[in-house]
Amino acid sequence: MFMPEYWQNRARFPHDELVKYRGQWVAFSADGRRIVAGAESLSALEDRLEQAGEDAQQLMFEAVPGPDDDVFLGAEELH
Repeated sequence: MFMPEYWQNRARFPHDELVKYRGQWVAFSADGRRIVAGAESLSALEDRLEQAGEDAQQLMFEAVPGPDDDVFLGAEELH
């Protein structure tokens, strides 16, 4: 995986798209440009990816803070 590309793209990921997954676990593509899937728990996300035939080894996992959390994942979330 090419990590600098992931972090650059992840930092620019649209806030409007990320907010749809508040309080969930998401799997980002290896380049950080898209969310492949999201679910309420990590195990549910892994199940969803397996059912879709996605290779979890090629994805990046993140927990997206919920509406009551006081945590930001990147610059775009500050808007």
